[in-house]
Amino acid sequence: MKKIIYLLIIICCILLINLKSSQATEQGVTLTWTTDTYVPIDYQGKALPSRGSSIELVAQFSSQFNPQELIFNWFINNNIQKTESGLNKQVFRFNIGESISKNNIIKVEISNSEKNINFSSSLSLRAYEPEIVLTAKKPPFGFSNQYQFSDDQEIEFTAQPYFFNIKDIDELNYQWSFGKQIAQQANNKNLNNFILKIGNIAKSINQNLQVWVENINNPIQRTQATANIIFIP
Repeated sequence: MKKIIYLLIIICCILLINLKSSQATEQGVTLTWTTDTYVPIDYQGKALPSRGSSIELVAQFSSQFNPQELIFNWFINNNIQKTESGLNKQVFRFNIGESISKNNIIKVEISNSEKNINFSSSLSLRAYEPEIVLTAKKPPFGFSNQYQFSDDQEIEFTAQPYFFNIKDIDELNYQWSFGKQIAQQANNKNLNNFILKIGNIAKSINQNLQVWVENINNPIQRTQATANIIFIP
């Protein structure tokens, strides 16, 4: 009876060992990515790639594997990237294309010299258009497509850029207009700010405030934001 119990214990141990080995060899890899497009310092989301952005991917997997002993083969749309592939090439960098609608399938295949470790992962990345968020610095604060203010005051607006291929907002050109008329900024030091002045009025004014923003170094990166402004007596 004792021999049978010992035998069952041994069999259970073997099954557990085999199960752990199976989980290790079949364990997947997770791809994470980051890009270097501009976002405000208080932005808590993920920066998105835009035309020509540089993207960095990292193949993450269980700590039981040593990346220095693994071979990483990286692919873009099934085309192997030979210079970025090889032993210990856990990090992959590339520049995304100029097409906004085209998806880029990034894939990594990981193995070792003994060929007893084989797993892979892939994801799809594409370029996005940059964005501008137009906000008011007086009540009603924040982002809106329409604002209503009383007359005889100054209202400061900010055009906050997202996802441009820049390091600083000074690399952008801003063109403001109000009621289809080009408007000049009062503060040339902060070109993404615009002060709208209104005196006493006899009847309501309803016009659009618009800003076009362009990357000085890459004019193809261009977008606009519009808000409807209503002044009441």
